[in-house]
Amino acid sequence: MKRSLLVLALVVFAATAAFAEVKDFGPYTIDVPAGWTAEQDGETVGFVKNDNSASMSISYDTTDGATLKEIADAFVEALKGKNLKETELGYNFQMTNDSGVESDCLVIGDKDHYALIVVTGGENAEAEVMGMIASIEEK
Repeated sequence: MKRSLLVLALVVFAATAAFAEVKDFGPYTIDVPAGWTAEQDGETVGFVKNDNSASMSISYDTTDGATLKEIADAFVEALKGKNLKETELGYNFQMTNDSGVESDCLVIGDKDHYALIVVTGGENAEAEVMGMIASIEEK
């Protein structure tokens, strides 16, 4: 029975991945799943699930010599974030927008570039959001 569940999970994951379209946003590409819309506005790309139950944005820019921690601290202050924690990928924190909606934020990068990823309603599309984040490839 356990093997059957594992096989089913792999089939579902593969089916989800099969319906993703690779989109190019300049310095990086990302797999956008079917049922999501992506729109670029300057350095920020917004992704919205077509039923509006989840969204994600990626802001990508140069570090201008700042450390990832300094960038994360600046975003926490600017966005009135809370609970900044270092993770294997970078730094994550939570923020609440002016409408009272909470989002999870992740700051990732290297010495030259960073990305701020903001996810709202991620619990409504966890596999899709994680798939998109995992598919980001710098060019």
